[in-house]
Amino acid sequence: MSLGLEGLLVAFLILLLHRIPILYLINPIIPNIRSNLDVLFAGWFGPVGIAAFYYSQFSMIQTGKEELWPIVSLVICVSIILHGITATYFTKLYERYLRKSGNE
Repeated sequence: MSLGLEGLLVAFLILLLHRIPILYLINPIIPNIRSNLDVLFAGWFGPVGIAAFYYSQFSMIQTGKEELWPIVSLVICVSIILHGITATYFTKLYERYLRKSGNE
């Protein structure tokens, strides 16, 4: 199965949309997440990995269908690459924001 550019776009959208919108919704009940930047930072740095791998393998065993594995493995790889590339830069930006806002 070839995923091409559409697969990369889906993987990127999954990374953007699988955690950030939920954090915005539950933000009022999480005391440590105060600002929009807190939500974005916490939402972005939740890499996809072992849980996605485990549940995709579990579903393949239970159903005998392997159709999800290509996209799951692509999302895991894109997560590793994007989070690795952005970790230092985004962390420094976030630390600078915390220092300026006095929330260290």
